[in-house]
Amino acid sequence: MAYNQINVVLYDASYQKLASSFHSGNEYLDQFLKDSISLDNNFGKTYVLLTDDNKKIVGYYNLGVGYIEQTEYGIRRKIGGAVHINCFALDREYQGTVQEYLEDGTVIHTSDFLLLDCMEKIKEIRVKHLGFTFVTLSSTEEGYHLYLRNGFEKLDDDISFSLEEAEEGCIPMYYAIDVE
Repeated sequence: MAYNQINVVLYDASYQKLASSFHSGNEYLDQFLKDSISLDNNFGKTYVLLTDDNKKIVGYYNLGVGYIEQTEYGIRRKIGGAVHINCFALDREYQGTVQEYLEDGTVIHTSDFLLLDCMEKIKEIRVKHLGFTFVTLSSTEEGYHLYLRNGFEKLDDDISFSLEEAEEGCIPMYYAIDVE
């Protein structure tokens, strides 16, 4: 499967029946797809990666908005708007699967393709609809290296963003767009 051949669509109620067979190994992320919040525009937009025959969800992500704050001398200041990856998950069957080997020896996994699609969607939103500087997320231990190898960084101690209850215990990370 080449990146330009992946089948990512906006999630709607017609795909919810497929959510019952989605198992990432993370109970919260599995349940998210089954719950109405995955369809709630007040929380975010969910996109699913489907198999070629549209019979199984390979993975998904949900995008919302937020911002990053920095604390200096005891004062918290907003330093930039952000698109927040609320959820990102891959079905266990596809975790660790290799899609491509590059000439330099780099291994591209299914998760990298899904994250690339997510980042392309974020860039499209930035160009067409909304101004922001950062992409933020709260990573599980299992996802941490995926985000690191794709340019995300762990937040410094003086930088923060607001967390959902489900994100507690996760690793807050960010990606700076066009910032040197």
